[in-house]
Amino acid sequence: MASLIAVGVIGATGNTGQSVVKGLLSSATNFTVTSFTRQASVNSLVNQKLQEQGVQIVGYDLSQPKEVLVNQLKTIDILISCMNWEHLDLQIPWIEAAKEAGVKRFVPSEWVGPAPKGVIDIKDKKLDILGVIQRARLPYTIIDVGCWYQVFVPKIPSGKSDSSHMIYIDHRIVEDGNQKFALTDLADVGKYVAQIVSDPRTVNKQVFAYTEVLSMNEIWNVMAMASGETPAKDYVSGKEIKAIIEACRQRLDESPESMTHPTNIMDCANFNMGLYRISWCIRGDNTPEYADYLGYLDFWNLFPDFPKGRSLEAFYREVISGDKSG
Repeated sequence: MASLIAVGVIGATGNTGQSVVKGLLSSATNFTVTSFTRQASVNSLVNQKLQEQGVQIVGYDLSQPKEVLVNQLKTIDILISCMNWEHLDLQIPWIEAAKEAGVKRFVPSEWVGPAPKGVIDIKDKKLDILGVIQRARLPYTIIDVGCWYQVFVPKIPSGKSDSSHMIYIDHRIVEDGNQKFALTDLADVGKYVAQIVSDPRTVNKQVFAYTEVLSMNEIWNVMAMASGETPAKDYVSGKEIKAIIEACRQRLDESPESMTHPTNIMDCANFNMGLYRISWCIRGDNTPEYADYLGYLDFWNLFPDFPKGRSLEAFYREVISGDKSG
């Protein structure tokens, strides 16, 4: 029997974290999973459900001396961060403690698509975190997964896709809609992660995992095939997106509240998604070809026989059927 690999997950109760935990638990690799959760959330319903699946729940408090965190990490081989983008800097104490505890690999919070510095503010913060990791000489793996299927769910006349249509996302098709970009079902992220972290070839590497590579026009066509209906197509130019980004940036800079305050949520969403849409739909950063240029390993070159994740069409069929069990 293969030796156990002890994995710790920070943020296991979030959407990405739950996918990662599920992927680890269902993997053929012999993982044990620990959820590191804020002390106040140890007994939350989500953590109780994780515990029922065999996940160990450990509370943490970053205000405590670093030695406490170091001791909690001494039995962990791989530490995976699924922290939200608003809290990326909170990874720094974990990086420092993981290095001291002898953690063999740290996976920082990425979970979107590749991009160079200076295009997406959130990605720039993530690249800054990579600098912290590398200065500490902590072994790591960067995992990018493209755009989630859940981001773009076109509306159809029957209204059957409305419940999964994100109201904070601008669903207009960018420019001519022909730039392709990588997509992955959030539910499949954990399966890819489990495969990546079980392989020594991915230590100190960047890995790009994805399921589909489609343009916005093709995404809308997939919804038409899945639903038998024609989703409306509204278009937006790159110039308009840049104007939205600048207007939102100005209002957010002038606001006394943080970017995550509820009064600013639409400006924050339009600002961040505007940058992503420039990167994905105009620059073409979120593609296997550009990832290769940046030095990423391609998941499908590493693991050509690994089962492909769910198709976008299958995801849309589930959306319009109202069945969320998958």
